Amino acid sequence: MHGFSRADPSHRVGLARLLGFMLVAIAALGADFNGIQGILIPGQVAALDPIDKVTNLAWLTTFAAIGSMIGIPLGGALSDKTSSRFGKRSPWIIGLSIVSGVLMIAMGFSTHLIALGMVYTVLWLVANMHQGALAAILPDRVPEERRGVASAVMGLGTPIGVLIGVNLASHIALRWGYAILAVFLMLASAALVLGARESSSLHALRPVDAAARRGPWSFFEAFKERDFLLAFISRFMLFMSYFTVAGYLYYTLSDYIGTQQIPDGNVAVAVSTLLSITVIVWVFVATFCGWAADKLDRRKLFVGISAMGLAASLIVPIVIPTWFGMKMYAVLSGAFIGTYYAVDLAVMSLVLPNRETAGRDLGLLSVATGLPQLMSSLVAGALINHFGGYTTLYVFGSVCALVSGVVVIFIKKVR
Repeated sequence: MHGFSRADPSHRVGLARLLGFMLVAIAALGADFNGIQGILIPGQVAALDPIDKVTNLAWLTTFAAIGSMIGIPLGGALSDKTSSRFGKRSPWIIGLSIVSGVLMIAMGFSTHLIALGMVYTVLWLVANMHQGALAAILPDRVPEERRGVASAVMGLGTPIGVLIGVNLASHIALRWGYAILAVFLMLASAALVLGARESSSLHALRPVDAAARRGPWSFFEAFKERDFLLAFISRFMLFMSYFTVAGYLYYTLSDYIGTQQIPDGNVAVAVSTLLSITVIVWVFVATFCGWAADKLDRRKLFVGISAMGLAASLIVPIVIPTWFGMKMYAVLSGAFIGTYYAVDLAVMSLVLPNRETAGRDLGLLSVATGLPQLMSSLVAGALINHFGGYTTLYVFGSVCALVSGVVVIFIKKVR
């Protein structure tokens, strides 16, 4: 089935109501990811083994990232095939939120690195399965002509989740941090499922899945579609650009810009300042761009502009290697990343080749986010240490963003 264009008409929940609950659910998931990865896990690892904390954290993060890449398409694929009176996605959203909550609480009580790493990896697998089922609500229940607004609202959940998760985790004790984030996720998931009820999927009984008979490679059959493959490449290059540079912002300030140029010489505060600027601009821009993309029916254009703009913004630290230049970069990158997040999910949902495998295929497109995150540290480290330092790092990021913007132009199915 190709070219499906509208959400299932059996859904009677108003779009505003659905998106309101979606925003809270995505923010809760974002709070978990960022509060744990940014604050709780690094602190816990340092407390368990302060001497080898950097190496240990790298290993734990790598295994967790592998779990996340498996989890998103797996959660989407399993929910695609679910028939229940509560719908396809809702049973998984509720069940996986509970399992995630239990695992988070278990992490708070982990006193050995191996045990912590095992639970962390399983949590990232389960939480990303939850994310796969959650993201599939967009192609399921939002009409094409409203997906720009829907993508923008869902995209706002990420920066809101960052602010909630990082600030909450940094101000309370470790075990309470895990527990509160767990409860937030479970409550937000329950609110979504109960407040914006999904239609029964019992009527959607399907014949024997022909794809299953073709073997395991049929899981990746969406890549045979030209537009799907181009969307994956464009997204991969954009996030390779973003994560490669963003992951080394701290060292960019301390080693490239220099502490003497930073207010009070406090690198941690400077990083916080730049990220706050980026998030504020991101939220403001995303709110407008989702509406504009729907109004103009030019979602691909907005993705292309955001990628090209990010490429240009990454040149600023090279041309103006000062604290002022970094603030300019924070504003510009926030604007263009905000634009991208406002319409990216809408574009991704419009290149899905088959409604029956929408969750799985949207999950595969999400690997284009997780894989660059997994690779970024190795790539950035090699560029900084062996291929010219921070100037090369930012040139690399700019080129990747530029390629992303060029590739998206060739997608035919989306305007």
